[in-house]
Amino acid sequence: MIKLIVTDVDDTLVPESCMDLNPEYFEVIKKLQEKGVMFVAASGRQKTSIKKVFAPIQNEISYLADNGTDIVTKDFSKSMKFEEGDYLKLARDLEALADRGFIYMPSKPDWNFIDEKEEAFLQLTSSYGCQIKAVPDLKVLEGISKVSLYHPNGIPKEVEDALKAKWSDRMDVCIAGRVYLDFTGKNCNKGRALEILQKHYGITYEETAAFGNADNDIQLIKRAKYGYAVGNASEGLKKAAYQTIAPMEEDAVLGKLREILEEIQ
Repeated sequence: MIKLIVTDVDDTLVPESCMDLNPEYFEVIKKLQEKGVMFVAASGRQKTSIKKVFAPIQNEISYLADNGTDIVTKDFSKSMKFEEGDYLKLARDLEALADRGFIYMPSKPDWNFIDEKEEAFLQLTSSYGCQIKAVPDLKVLEGISKVSLYHPNGIPKEVEDALKAKWSDRMDVCIAGRVYLDFTGKNCNKGRALEILQKHYGITYEETAAFGNADNDIQLIKRAKYGYAVGNASEGLKKAAYQTIAPMEEDAVLGKLREILEEIQ
């Protein structure tokens, strides 16, 4: 029997940056919870943003926010941060890309930060519903748990490869959507966060189902026996998945949740 269901949000449940989740999800999730199933939203989004997507049931579900570095349930919470000194070194590397149109955004639980000279990320306050602070110098921030590198035309493969080559021994570096490259501490990802929840609640790999669409969901679905890739997922995620289902546009996750509910009943 499945006891824990965890799902990514953007391009898995809703289009990138969208806030409007099919309300049928809320009904099915409530029924699953009545059967003792724990429901978890796992996203690169800030927790505040995810809660707006799940507004009618936001206090009834659990969260793996900021790529899993911000773990919150009703009775348990944990935050995972960069090793001391790593964030400053990374910030310097990313600032060196500014003349090529790249912008970076550090995050810690409940807050994203932007350079006060930049306005490119301000759209997140409306499209993602995030809480954002503009600061004069991003490099002096402390307690950072995630950094997103952004380019409006997407992250070029050569930039991704160069940054992975330099930082992958110290950090998890992963594409998160078309226009973002995300950095978190080593082994601080959605999969690690799910593992922490499984151990805390005594839930096994065999009792877990997970859904995702992007490479930053690969570690997540590897922690679940039933790891599903939506039809619009990256090839890397599809290869790692237990099964590929229909695309996000067809509410594929909702359909699978209904199947799980029927099996439990």
